[in-house]
Amino acid sequence: MRKIVLNFFLVMFALCMVHGAYAQGRKVTGKVVSAGDNLGLPGASVLIKGTQEGVTADFDGNYSITVSDANATLIFEFMGYKTQEVKAQGKTVINVSLAEETEMIDEIIVSTGIDKMSKRIFTGAVSRITAEEMKVDGVVNVDRMIEGKAAGVTVQNVSGTFGSAPKITVRGSSSILGDTKPLWVIDGVVQEDIVNVSFQDLASGNSETLLSSAIAGLNSNDVLSLEILKDASATSIYGSRAMNGVVVITTKSGRRESPLSISYSMENAMRTVPSYGQYDIMNSQESMSVLQEMSSKGLLEYTNVAQSRYGGVYNILARAVGKVNPDGTFQVVNNKIGKNEFLQQYEKANTDWFKVLFRPSITQSHTLGFSGGGKNNAYFASLGYYADPGWTLADRVHRLTLNMKNTFFVTDKFNLSLGANLSIRDQKAPGSYNSKTDVVNGGTSRDFDINPFSYSMNTSRTLRPYDSNGNLEYNRMNWAPFNILNELDNNVMDLSVKDIKIQLDAEYKILPELTYNLNSSIRYADSRRDHNIYEGSNVVGAYNANESTVVNGQNIFLYQDPNDPDGIKIPVLPNGGIRYRHDNNLLSYNVRNSLSYKQVFGDKHEVDGFLGTEMRHVDRTYDYLAAFGLQYDRGFIPYTDPRLLEKIIADGDSYFQFSEERERTVGFFGKGTYAYDSRYIVSLTGRYDGSNRQGRSTSSRWLPTWTASAKWNVSEEKFMLDSKVVSNLSLRGSYGLTANAGPATNSYAIYKSFITDRQFIGEREPGISIEDLENSDLTWEKQHEANIGLDLGLFSNRVQLVVDAYQRKAFDLIDVVTTSGIGGQRSKLGNNADMTTKGIEFGITTRNIVSEDFKWSTTINASYYDQRIDKLQNVSRVIDLVTETGGNVVGRPRNSIYSYQFTGLNDDGMPTFIQADGVTDNVSGANFQDRNNITDYLKYEGSVEPNKSLGLSNTFNYKNWSLNVFIVASGGNKIRMAPTFKSGYSDLDVFTRDFENRWINPGDELTTDIPVIADGALSRYYGSSGLAKAYNSYNYSDARIADGGFVRLKDVSLGYEFPDLVKKQLKLSNLTLRATASNPWLIYADKKLNGQDPEFFRSGGVAMPVTTQYTLTLNVGF
Repeated sequence: MRKIVLNFFLVMFALCMVHGAYAQGRKVTGKVVSAGDNLGLPGASVLIKGTQEGVTADFDGNYSITVSDANATLIFEFMGYKTQEVKAQGKTVINVSLAEETEMIDEIIVSTGIDKMSKRIFTGAVSRITAEEMKVDGVVNVDRMIEGKAAGVTVQNVSGTFGSAPKITVRGSSSILGDTKPLWVIDGVVQEDIVNVSFQDLASGNSETLLSSAIAGLNSNDVLSLEILKDASATSIYGSRAMNGVVVITTKSGRRESPLSISYSMENAMRTVPSYGQYDIMNSQESMSVLQEMSSKGLLEYTNVAQSRYGGVYNILARAVGKVNPDGTFQVVNNKIGKNEFLQQYEKANTDWFKVLFRPSITQSHTLGFSGGGKNNAYFASLGYYADPGWTLADRVHRLTLNMKNTFFVTDKFNLSLGANLSIRDQKAPGSYNSKTDVVNGGTSRDFDINPFSYSMNTSRTLRPYDSNGNLEYNRMNWAPFNILNELDNNVMDLSVKDIKIQLDAEYKILPELTYNLNSSIRYADSRRDHNIYEGSNVVGAYNANESTVVNGQNIFLYQDPNDPDGIKIPVLPNGGIRYRHDNNLLSYNVRNSLSYKQVFGDKHEVDGFLGTEMRHVDRTYDYLAAFGLQYDRGFIPYTDPRLLEKIIADGDSYFQFSEERERTVGFFGKGTYAYDSRYIVSLTGRYDGSNRQGRSTSSRWLPTWTASAKWNVSEEKFMLDSKVVSNLSLRGSYGLTANAGPATNSYAIYKSFITDRQFIGEREPGISIEDLENSDLTWEKQHEANIGLDLGLFSNRVQLVVDAYQRKAFDLIDVVTTSGIGGQRSKLGNNADMTTKGIEFGITTRNIVSEDFKWSTTINASYYDQRIDKLQNVSRVIDLVTETGGNVVGRPRNSIYSYQFTGLNDDGMPTFIQADGVTDNVSGANFQDRNNITDYLKYEGSVEPNKSLGLSNTFNYKNWSLNVFIVASGGNKIRMAPTFKSGYSDLDVFTRDFENRWINPGDELTTDIPVIADGALSRYYGSSGLAKAYNSYNYSDARIADGGFVRLKDVSLGYEFPDLVKKQLKLSNLTLRATASNPWLIYADKKLNGQDPEFFRSGGVAMPVTTQYTLTLNVGF
């Protein structure tokens, strides 16, 4: 198989390199200028049609080319201008004036990924972003580049880790439980997700988020343009997959009859190390004062810290007491003076964990591209390599991409295009378990979280990585020794992804006006996540921690014989480490056939339409294996105690899992557009889809979607033709039905096998459990959408305005349905929710100054929407509404967040709240499972999803210099602040400066809202569970809510294009140097966040924030 693949790529590469020879003859000279200002166009291409010969105009637009045929045709091209062909006819001087594309609305082509249409007759709402506008130097993922660059598109960078997708919505969310990500289409082929990660889980930091981006294997330097289809008219051709919008990417291609062109791009980016100056975290001296209060309250006594699950400096002190140095002296003299002297070195430590765990590393990105074409072919190939040595000690990324495309013009009527894309990724991340929520007492946690950013933000600065002798210093975690540097070496996540796609496109012109098109592709992606936990890790230490009867009784990782529940627990991982292996594989193929018809009758009647069929096949498999006792240093020999597997099963976990998802979809589609005199356009689109994801019922499994739209090009009316102000004016309107498959996959009953857990093997029996009953009526999520749009161009399109207003009514949305239970299932998924979204968006581009030496243009994109859930049968619990992800309530937006109403502190310093009983000073009465009228006593804060967005770009060009300043803003959402407060602190905890104002003495409740550090007396009075509920209620109260709005200077780039004389001497067609600063300034954010990024908040796991970085880019063309 490897040999076949290798030979395939070698053949493809050879085909891409086919090009013709040069000729000699008569010399033709001239100048290429802009029609708008009559200024020369430096770098304009002048090609001889039908040959490989061509030259580039100099700085003033002058050119000189040798033509062997006196009747040859010259092709004049310049980016952003309309291409022009001129016959030489024996002339020796040919001057050409090129018109800007912005002035040629008729010639702008909109691609939907399935068809291409002139913008003049396109009736949908679409945002088009060119490669130059999209590209952000130093940013690898294309999905992060579109933030602020398209009206109606919201991008939340919830993680900056490579491979993790941002939260992207087009005109807001359109599903209650299902996916709200847009559909990604590259060169007409839908990009399937390797792993379906839910919208909420994108911010979880779980390791599967490393596979959440459908386009992680796309090299941004290969992108030619990007179109975002937003309304029903634009997206309806994708039918049942278009409800969340469609992002269509067109990659670069070669050009027929053009010379070989070679390009090289290099990007070097350096990320800055975070600083504690950005945050409100106490230094070591301030932290020690809090610890001293805890000590005075008896919370850090020897018996508490020496054998507790977690321990910091006081645990180190307890272990040092009684130890003797080599010279015979005690490490710590066991009295007050001796202990204080020992603690003073930690009081002065003031460890900067950011400097310990982070580094200002430099990432590299290299792309080498080839393009050109002969008389019968056009080719393009690129090779890309990205290397990130790691922003922290725990991460690393290497990615290799190969993209090849060759189009063969077999005859005048038939052409064939063959392409291949290969992406290979090798990535390292911190070893990570999934996060979990305590639904009884509230609160979220993650076992053994060693995320460097999370650790730096949540670990006391009194601790040290090294002791006074330069050796690693260990504190206590999970009853075992812990040092973050040791753990990062012994607890790692290794990820590998191999992704290949082969695509075949064909076009046959049956008649001049009738064309057959074939689009077919096959893709295979293999991914593996190995969570390797070596024997020296804290995790393995926790499985073996058994130093005393106290630890034995507490340690949940030890084995308890089920036949002797009062017996002593024992370790069951005596040798080796642990490996958790996750294999996710994807196999997909797509075949689409279509017939397109384009004809103009009598110069006024224009018909454009097509019919087609599509077949989609997607297989996903998931394998999970937990190997315990794996001896990494002995050839991976396992040493597994059967009792450990017994413990895993008894705890409700498994050591092996396998799941398979097979999705089959068939679609029939058509679209017809009629234009009269280029003024009045009407368009109808219809599609009929069937999918095996829906119920068996024919009415559920098959769904027709449709759209009707119209457009009036007002500027084409006679009364507008002579206008010197309005150069373009059109009105658009559309109404249609789109759909989505939704999150449910139980159209059939889901059965899973198991074996009973009994003492003796002979007594164990196989069984089958019903995980989900068949849901034969499960059907599509649907949405009616109305859109009204305005396109306006003023002063020869120097000012361009696009405005759209829309209303979406989503219905049959899938949610949890509570049943009577008669059928054997108390709750199941069903189409039982409705939601309405209304919004407005606008984009404006102005060319403010256009002169010979200086140009200034501005682009503004802004949007706002209002959302309301109209129908919902499922009633959320308190815990669903108060956590950081929010929940769903009728009359509110999706993912609304609520809070307990904090009413102050009582005379013990404990927080009080309004609870269900109506009492306003309730301390520990929270019921996180409550569902009854909970919005009567919870306070509505807002949605966690922003509904306002803004992008502002200013570009300045002075001679060979260019400067771009890009600002983004977002708002309308709320953030649940970090759960800083808890019922039991340890000397391991970090303290924010809020603790400087904590309740200490009676009467402080009159001047502060920061709760007391609870002592043993309060614990006994309220009980451990009551105390935990009180502090978690405070974390989930309105006192711990911040506004999520922000204004950020996103990018500043300064570029210089070397003069033509330099390029000519170096024999280059392009030589550009550019410096970029990304995320250099958070202009505005809620002060309550105290410096934390409003887009990235307390994820942990494998998630990292998007930080400030500086990039130097070199682009060279040959």
